[in-house]
Amino acid sequence: MTKGSIAPTRTRLNAVRHLAGAAAACLLFAHQLALAADPPAEAQRRPRIGLVLGGGGAKGAAHIGVIKVLEEMRVPVDCIAGTSMGALVGAGYATGLSASELEALITSVDWKNILRSAPRQEVPFHRKSLDHVFTIGLEVGVQEGAVVAPSGVVPTHQIEALLRRVAAGAGDAKTFDDLPIPFRAVATDLETGGMAVFSQGDLAASMRASMAVPGAFAPVEIDGHLYVDGMLVRNLPVDVARQTCADVVIAVPVANPAVSRDRLNRLTSVAGQALNIAIEANEKAQLATLAPGDLAIPVVLKDITSFDFASTPEAVKIGEAAARQAMSALARYSVGEREYALWRSGMQLHTAAATMKIDEIRITGTKVTDPEVMRSIVRTQPGEAFDQKKIDGDTTRLVAHGDLTSASYRISEEDGRHVLTYDVVEKPWGPNYLLFNLNFNTDMQGDTAWGVRIDYQKRWLNSLGGEFRTSFQVGKPRGLWAEFYQPLESSRTYFVAPSVFTTQSLAYLYQGDRKVAELDSTRYGLNLEVGRTLGTSGEVRLGVVTGQTESKTVVGTPGLAGPAKSKLGAGTMHLQYDTLDQRLFPSSGTLARADVLAASTTLGADSVYQVGSASLTQVVTMGPNVWTGTLQGGTSHGDEVPYHDQFKQGGLFRFSGYHLNELVGKEYAFASVQYRRRLTYLVETFGTAAWGGFSLETGNVFQRIDGTSARGALWGGSLFLGVDSKLGPVYVGYGRSQNGHSAWYLYVGSALEAFR
Repeated sequence: MTKGSIAPTRTRLNAVRHLAGAAAACLLFAHQLALAADPPAEAQRRPRIGLVLGGGGAKGAAHIGVIKVLEEMRVPVDCIAGTSMGALVGAGYATGLSASELEALITSVDWKNILRSAPRQEVPFHRKSLDHVFTIGLEVGVQEGAVVAPSGVVPTHQIEALLRRVAAGAGDAKTFDDLPIPFRAVATDLETGGMAVFSQGDLAASMRASMAVPGAFAPVEIDGHLYVDGMLVRNLPVDVARQTCADVVIAVPVANPAVSRDRLNRLTSVAGQALNIAIEANEKAQLATLAPGDLAIPVVLKDITSFDFASTPEAVKIGEAAARQAMSALARYSVGEREYALWRSGMQLHTAAATMKIDEIRITGTKVTDPEVMRSIVRTQPGEAFDQKKIDGDTTRLVAHGDLTSASYRISEEDGRHVLTYDVVEKPWGPNYLLFNLNFNTDMQGDTAWGVRIDYQKRWLNSLGGEFRTSFQVGKPRGLWAEFYQPLESSRTYFVAPSVFTTQSLAYLYQGDRKVAELDSTRYGLNLEVGRTLGTSGEVRLGVVTGQTESKTVVGTPGLAGPAKSKLGAGTMHLQYDTLDQRLFPSSGTLARADVLAASTTLGADSVYQVGSASLTQVVTMGPNVWTGTLQGGTSHGDEVPYHDQFKQGGLFRFSGYHLNELVGKEYAFASVQYRRRLTYLVETFGTAAWGGFSLETGNVFQRIDGTSARGALWGGSLFLGVDSKLGPVYVGYGRSQNGHSAWYLYVGSALEAFR
C-alpha cells in the first residue's frame, strides 16, 4: 500500500467505527425508551434480583449449571456479586455471556496446561535443560544471602489470558455498573485483612485478585495494595449484593460434604479442614442474613475439590441438578417471555467490541529485566489491529522467559490514539535462583548411582541479560559445572558461553558380561563456545575445550581403559533441537542432537581423533496411546580414542537387559520404539499420572573396549511402570536382551541422564 492510500483508508475505517457506535447507542436508547414508555406489568412490581456466587475454586463451575436453570425459567438478574470462581462466572455473565457460552468456555479450557508453567515450546532454549536435570521444579530465590520462597506455586499468566477472554464483553465500560449487569468482585486486602469490593477498574485484574488463593497463587497488586482470595473474608457476599442493587437475593454456596474423622489423619487434610472451617464461618454469617423473600441454592459437590478443575463439566451438571430441585422456589422470580426477551436483548447490546488499531506499545513493571529485551519478545506491532489471541501469546512468551510471575495487558486511549500496555510483574524472589534435585538409579545387581544436585543462577548481570549459572552434585558421580551465558544483542540470538567443569565418577568395566574392574575417572577443563539460537526450538554452538582426564583402577585389572592421564584439546560442535511439549513423559514433539569433537595436538591433546554422534526422537500421541521412536548412532576415527570419549550404553531404554554403561566402544547404532499408556491420574488437574508401557530395541556397540566381537544386531526390550511424581520421574522396569541378558531397574529423578 502506498503512503497516499493510508489516510483515506483510515478515514473510512473511523467513519465505519463511529457509525457502528452511533447505531449501538441508538438501539440501546430505543430499548430503554420502549421500557419507559410501555413497561410490562411484571416490571412495575418485580423486585430487583441480586445473584450471589460463592467461592470454591473448581467447585464454582457449578454456578454455570445454576445460571442455566435461571435462564430456562426466565429469571432476570439485576446485579451480581461473586468471590473467587464465583467472580469469574459472575463477571462472564455480567458482560453478556449466556450460560451455554460460559459452559463452552470453561469446559474447553485445558486445565492441565493452563495451571502449569508457560508452554515449554516458548521457553528460551538455554533454559530448557533445567526441566530435565532439575525435575522437582522447586525454585527459590537468593537475596542478600537469604533464601526467599516464591509467593505462589501456580503460574497465573495463562489464567489471566482466560480472564481476559471472559471479560472481553466489558468493552470500554468505565465502571462495573456500566456492564450489562452491574457486578462486584470481592477480595481480601492482604495487609489489613479487610474486605475489598471491586466496582471499577480492570475487570480481569479484579477477578484475578478475587481468586488469588494464598500459597497457590501470588497476591495481586492493584493501586499499591496486595489482594488475595476473597474467601477469607466474604466467601458468599450477600451484603455486597444488597448494597449494589438487590431487593431479593439468590445465593449459591458451593461446598463439599462434611469430612469424617478417619480422613483427618494427615497434615494436609487437617490444614485444609481448618481453612474450610474459617471460610464456612463467614459464609454461614452471610446466609443468616437471608430474608424470607430470598433464596439459597446450596450445591454439594461430593468428591470434587477446589483444585479439581478437570471435573468442571461434572460440576456444571451438579449445579444444574441443585437448581432444578429449587425450581418451585425460583418460580416466584420468573417473568414473562416479553420482559425476559427485552432484558436479554439489552445485555447483548453491550457485548460487541469495536475493532481498533494499536498505535503504540509500552511495557511497564520492569526493574531488573530490560524493557528492550522484553519488547523483542512481543510480536504485536504498532499499526496492527487489536488481536486478543496474538496479545495473549505475547504475555505467554514474556512469562516463558523465566523472569516474570505474570504479564497482563490493557488498552488505553490517549489523544485519540490506542496504547497497548503490557504490565509485567517480575519474580519478587529473583533474579538469583536456586534449584534442587535428587536422583537415584540401580540395576538391582550392585551397580548404583545417586546424587544430590544444586543449581545456582544469577541473572540479568547486564542489560542484555547476561547470566551466570553453576551446578554441582555430590554423590556418584560428583561434579561441578559453571557457565557465563552472554547474549550479544537485545534479541538474544547470538551469544558467547565460556565455562569450566570437573566430574568424578566410579564405573565398572566388563569383559563380556563379567565385571573385571572398577574405574575411578576424573575430568576437568575449560570450554569456550559461541552460538546462535534457532528461535526457542534449538541452538548451535561452536567451541574449543581444553583440560585433562585422569583414571585409576580401584579394583581389578589396571590398564583396561587406556592411559592413566590424557590431555584434552579439541574443537567442538553441538546442534540441538527440542520441541517436546514436556521433557519428561512428553506427548508430542521432536528431540534431536548432533555432536562433533575433533581432538588435535595443536589444541593440546595427546592424540588426534574425531568423534561424532547424532540422535533423533519423535513422540506421537494417538488417543490414549503415546508412541516414541528413537534413532541414535555414533562413530569415531582414530586409533587412540580415550575411554572418556568412547560411547557408553546399557541400562533401561539404552540396550535394556544390560548393566548401566556395560557396553563401551568406538561405534554404536541404536533404534527403539517405546509405547506407553496412562494407567491413572495422580492429580488430573496438573496432568501428573502413572504410566505403563514397553520398549522394543535393537542395535549394537562396535569396537568395544574389552575386545569383545560385536556382529549384527542385538535385540531386546523392556516392560516398565513410570510415575510422574513430585520427586521427578520414577521408573521401575525389567529389561531383557538376547543371549540371556536381563536386569531389573529403578530410576528416581533425573538419573536417566548423566551430570551436565
